[in-house]
Amino acid sequence: MLASVSKTYDNISRSLPAVRSLAILWIVAYHVMGYTRGYLSIEDAIATLAEGNIGDILRTGLDLFISAGDAGVNIFLIISGFGLTTSWWNNYGRQGLERIPLQTFWIKRSLRILPRYWSVVAIAFTLFLIYPAGFPFAVHAWHSGGLTPVWALLTTVFTARNLSPHHYYFLNPAWWYVGLSLQLYLIFPLLIWLGCRQGWCKLLIATFLFSMAYRLVCIPLESDWKIVALGVLPSRLFEFVFGMCLSITSLELTDNLNGRKRDYRKRDSHWAHPLLLNSRSVSAGFSLFFVGYIFKWLNYPALSIFEDALIGVGSFCGFVGLSYLGLSTLKKLKFNQCFNKMATDSYAVYLTHMVLYPVLWPVVAALVPAYWICFVLVILACFGLGIAFELCFTAVLDRFQSATAVSF
Repeated sequence: MLASVSKTYDNISRSLPAVRSLAILWIVAYHVMGYTRGYLSIEDAIATLAEGNIGDILRTGLDLFISAGDAGVNIFLIISGFGLTTSWWNNYGRQGLERIPLQTFWIKRSLRILPRYWSVVAIAFTLFLIYPAGFPFAVHAWHSGGLTPVWALLTTVFTARNLSPHHYYFLNPAWWYVGLSLQLYLIFPLLIWLGCRQGWCKLLIATFLFSMAYRLVCIPLESDWKIVALGVLPSRLFEFVFGMCLSITSLELTDNLNGRKRDYRKRDSHWAHPLLLNSRSVSAGFSLFFVGYIFKWLNYPALSIFEDALIGVGSFCGFVGLSYLGLSTLKKLKFNQCFNKMATDSYAVYLTHMVLYPVLWPVVAALVPAYWICFVLVILACFGLGIAFELCFTAVLDRFQSATAVSF
């Protein structure tokens, strides 16, 4: 443990459980709405807002907010970069070590995400065989004949689904993020080395230019291939590196606070505090977010290349600012404990929610005809069952480790 930490790092890290919880809640709500009634188009939203009815305006605002829930994935990318870099710094960076033991790192990270993923794939596939109607994304591939079902299952098991448009949606479209995570873990040691050697601000600028150039090349692709191309590492690298650089700039402040005289080859400006931890960061962050979504809704190719960067950085900064400003209130209301639990089990909820809600919705809707009440109940059920899965998986894993002396 560090002898002391900078206020910047401490405040960011204490805000992240709430941000992670809001992100996974946003994602689940986004997917449930898309499955049950579709997303509100900007044209319909403008028409409703023009009428001026207060109730309709509030409902339209809520619909638009939920329809933007795919931004939760952008937030997770930034948090992942922040968390991995913080772990590297505490274990290696503070000692002046620029390299990571590759085999140890890759095995450790893979074991953190793949066993849970494979368990949910097995559960989903079993449920699909029992109740195919609950898995509309899998039916077409499964009945295509030939080797298509086999390839669909193999690309899912080996996280290669986000490299093939033909199998991208098999069983659970949300699982593309697992493959992206593994790609980012694969390149993370190289990014650390480049950041230490060339400077973190240079790395951030270089990855921004690289991601934007890649997205520019993807513009002419057909829609199916474009979805796949925009879900792999080159397209999302900037957001991950933004999280890395955010961690570095706050942790450099920590080392300065502890009196360490490290030779930072390329010292970076300490921009974390003014970017995130004041009231202006909330308005500035959400302004970037709204600009990104305007670019997305306009669907103009020259602007679309910037949408994910603006949406990711903007929503992350906005939510961190809100969480930081509301930390004392959250503690008084005991919400921080709830957020900590949601954040800890967010990966399990992410893996399971799209397996659960197609089965849950018809059951709950038959009992509760009111859409929004049913909507909330299904989301709560997805979280409850996702957390239950994590508890069961952890218990089984602990028993396995005790019996075999194998550590995950």
